[in-house]
Amino acid sequence: MVSKLLALVFMVACAGIVQGQIYDFTLPQRMGSMINSSADESNPVLSPNDSLLYFVRTFDPNNVGGIYDQDIWTSKKEKDQWNKPKPMAQFNNKLNNGVICEKINPKDSSEQILYLLTAYGNEKDTKKGISVSTKKPKDTLWGMSSRMPIPDLDIDGKYVSYFLSEDQTVLIFSYEGSDSEGEEDLYYALKSSEGWSIPEHLGAAINSPGFEISPFLTAGNDTLFFSSNGFKGLGDADIYYSVRKGKWNNWTKPMNLGKTINTPYFDAYFSLKNNKAMWSSNREGKDLDIWNAWAIAPPKLTYTSSQKDVSEFQGNDGEVDITITSGIPPYKYTWSNGLTTQDLSNARKGEYKLTILDSIGQKIQLTFTLNEPPAKEQNLIRFPNIQYAFNKWSFVNDSTVNSYDSLASVAKLLQDYPKLTIELISHTDARGDLELNQILSENRAKSCYIYLVNDLHIDPRRIVPIGKGESEPANWYDPSTQSYVKLTEEFINGKKENTALFEYLNQLNRRTEGRVLSLDFNPQTAAPAPKSYMEFQILPR
Repeated sequence: MVSKLLALVFMVACAGIVQGQIYDFTLPQRMGSMINSSADESNPVLSPNDSLLYFVRTFDPNNVGGIYDQDIWTSKKEKDQWNKPKPMAQFNNKLNNGVICEKINPKDSSEQILYLLTAYGNEKDTKKGISVSTKKPKDTLWGMSSRMPIPDLDIDGKYVSYFLSEDQTVLIFSYEGSDSEGEEDLYYALKSSEGWSIPEHLGAAINSPGFEISPFLTAGNDTLFFSSNGFKGLGDADIYYSVRKGKWNNWTKPMNLGKTINTPYFDAYFSLKNNKAMWSSNREGKDLDIWNAWAIAPPKLTYTSSQKDVSEFQGNDGEVDITITSGIPPYKYTWSNGLTTQDLSNARKGEYKLTILDSIGQKIQLTFTLNEPPAKEQNLIRFPNIQYAFNKWSFVNDSTVNSYDSLASVAKLLQDYPKLTIELISHTDARGDLELNQILSENRAKSCYIYLVNDLHIDPRRIVPIGKGESEPANWYDPSTQSYVKLTEEFINGKKENTALFEYLNQLNRRTEGRVLSLDFNPQTAAPAPKSYMEFQILPR
């Protein structure tokens, strides 16, 4: 807390070129006595070409406002060494000064833009904001600064810090607002063609009852680093990171950067550029100094895959197998059909999209296309599950089965193949009277036919409803013998002791399927459908 109370204003630099998340670093190194002194050094900011270092020095008697003032200092790099720092006289005064970042004008690459804490002209220190100054190659000094307009930004507190994104369209800042969770909270504003939006709270996941300061966002605008004393870290203030989940007020639970970076003391002002981290810390319990370390990137999320196409027309045995070869577990899988399994099985022909996310937010998006053999005459077509009320031909629609959705898939098949004509075949189990089962199966086939024609507007000449009764039992793979068996009445009755299996095998026989009749339907020459297809028979008593 000491460093926060002594500094009057906080700043933070613009984003460096980095994507994704970091999970480890090399051992920290102090920048050395050329940069660090017996005063406090904080907020290191590199110029776009890395040749100039801006930082803030506090408790230096050479500061314009005296030892308790906060001034901007700069150091030039020559032959890979930093020169002795100098005060940035043009922008230092008796108020609290600091550079937020230096950028290249996106509309004019020859122009530099310097973003600073507002402390110039007639502005008072109580009216905090951002000032902007520009410079061309021929200029020796920066131009006159002007205030950057941000609607409804009214900061009265002592502490404030800013961050400007790599593309200069996202502003994240810290101050104690009216809706803060505790002390300073993080807020954001977005830039459009009409200017900056009204600032909004970054959300409860990021902000704590303590303070959140010195934000830094990666160039992909996806990972936010910040310092906080509100998440029970290692010490006074620790550096955390969080991954954005879509909207700007939706973030993952903040993760502590760990003991390599954080200490029992004050750690803040973290920035990252070209995998090199810079931050300020009084990690030895003394003055606030600037430290650096190299980021060790996590293993990249990679994978291998194989797929198997559907083996028969309108079958459902397509497969996609996924193997993760590198990344940070655990992994989250989201398929476009709603599945969350690693692999895809029992799939029909079609396009399937998969999103893989690892535990630190690395993401892969994949698309797989499963094909099927072309339709041939007499091909059997496996339809999705269509069920009926007991001893009736009305459809079952409940939490376990939706017969209407299944019939919609039959309609889609006929729409996708406009020259296809099919037999729509209904089967029953072997329980009950043989004649009754035959008529029941015919009525059930007609019930499907009528729904497809009347409700889903399929040409009636493309469907022939057929009832097979109990005459064609289904085949079932028996795991006890590791072979396929025909589900005859005799075989199923042998399973009566296992009630669940007995009912399941009978259900497999109660099925509706199709068979390809032709692939050359012509609406101009096709004969009318028989009227009897629309007529149900009365069941025998």
